[in-house]
Amino acid sequence: MRGPDKLPAVSENKIDGRALRFRHRRPELLAAATEYVLDHGISDLSLRPVAQALGISHATLIRHFATKDALVNEVLEHIRTDFEERLLAAEIRRVESPAALLRAVWNHLCQPREQRQFLILFELVAVAARTPHHPAARLVTDWLTVIERELARYQWPPENRSRTATFLLAQIRGLQLDLISTGDTARVNEAFESTVDFLTSAR
Repeated sequence: MRGPDKLPAVSENKIDGRALRFRHRRPELLAAATEYVLDHGISDLSLRPVAQALGISHATLIRHFATKDALVNEVLEHIRTDFEERLLAAEIRRVESPAALLRAVWNHLCQPREQRQFLILFELVAVAARTPHHPAARLVTDWLTVIERELARYQWPPENRSRTATFLLAQIRGLQLDLISTGDTARVNEAFESTVDFLTSAR
């Protein structure tokens, strides 16, 4: 008598139905994960709730990002590249002066949806201050590269680009921290205009 047919073995790597949603669409998965991190912050970030919110399995998220730190690093990179693609698009690049570009950038960053990235930044800085050799240094170096490139596009003197980029990055982030903390838009905008005046006169 023939014995019962054996059931096929179930592979531990079998992808469930939810995982198929992002199986071949990693950019969409990263974009969705970025929105989650921007909305929820990183202090209590855990991969399981992220996976649940995205409608995929925890195993699928692990396959793509491995760890929480790896996910945060990719989210930071996605924020930077997305900023460059959207903000430095054709309509922004038509502005005729560095001052006009600075104002366009500032107005964009003051939108509530964009301000979420500063909340992530401030969380990471707090962690980095207590963690030696924390990779949060890229939060400065990566953005300095972007700013210096734009300064070069407006023929900013090469010998001043590095310190100007450093000053500008510090001013924008500091003013955004003030704005988010106090909501005093008029005062912070006046301070930003003083920054623009100082930079354009010191060129």
